[in-house]
Amino acid sequence: MSAPFIEVVVPTYNRCAMLDRLIASLLNQSYPADRYRLIVVDDGSSDETWKALETWAAREPRVKPLHIQHGGASAARNHGWRSGTADIIAFTDDDCVADRQWLHELARGFAERPQALGFYGKTLTEPAQVTPLTYQIVAQRPNSNYRTCNIAYRRKSLIDAEGFDEKSAYGEDAQLAADVLTRGPILFWPAAIMIHPPRPRIFLDADAWQIQLEGLFRLYSRQPMFFRRHWGRYFPIAVAWRLGIGSTAKQALSLRRWIARDPALYGKFLRLLIRERSMLLKILPRFWHAHRKGHGGIQTSEAGGPAGSRNL
Repeated sequence: MSAPFIEVVVPTYNRCAMLDRLIASLLNQSYPADRYRLIVVDDGSSDETWKALETWAAREPRVKPLHIQHGGASAARNHGWRSGTADIIAFTDDDCVADRQWLHELARGFAERPQALGFYGKTLTEPAQVTPLTYQIVAQRPNSNYRTCNIAYRRKSLIDAEGFDEKSAYGEDAQLAADVLTRGPILFWPAAIMIHPPRPRIFLDADAWQIQLEGLFRLYSRQPMFFRRHWGRYFPIAVAWRLGIGSTAKQALSLRRWIARDPALYGKFLRLLIRERSMLLKILPRFWHAHRKGHGGIQTSEAGGPAGSRNL
């Protein structure tokens, strides 16, 4: 298998300690060292991130640090991939750790499935560190999230889709994938493994839910066929069921072993989870009432995107 040149784009914001672990794992890949580089975009951090990146770049030519004013992860990712030249761009996040074969497997995917426009891999965690009060990403089978912690695209696909939606702070990865999927497949490649270590969970308040709903509504508006296929036809019912009811029950059941292991901790988790999801169900009708009139004016196409969607 030939080794195509790959650029790995990482957005980072105020996570200096986590970032070092990721960069070390990416520099320790089995992939030929002269066939990839890391583009790490500091999204206006106020900690020691930029100093750490300068230190990395001084001793390792494969690390290219960039800096932007704080604009969010999508803006940082767009700045990163647009600054590069590689035909294949892989994305991950600053709180992850790459398996040593990660780039090799992504390259193998593109070589063996040349019709694919992208590949997303398997994301695992560190089970021994998981508690009811940690957050971690685990994705072991095909799904509709297309998370940017473990995905790669052909550059032309990113150009055609005009990159990530910088107005979305949630669901922007699925929104980009939905756009790319109108032109060709994005395939699941389970041998491309990324580790997402557990970190303390922050339960969402009304402001945080508002941000997530805004992102989901942009997905619903800009990629209606994708949203209908994977979420449902009617926005408020789909969100209430998937995030308010289904996800709540799934999390409560998946952690039920903690009832015997640490009932006080499980009880605390359950109270926080119910309060978090009750807040969503409380603000969702108000959010929908405020947004549905504007959505009524959007004309959608059968290709999966709204006409004039780039002006939303």
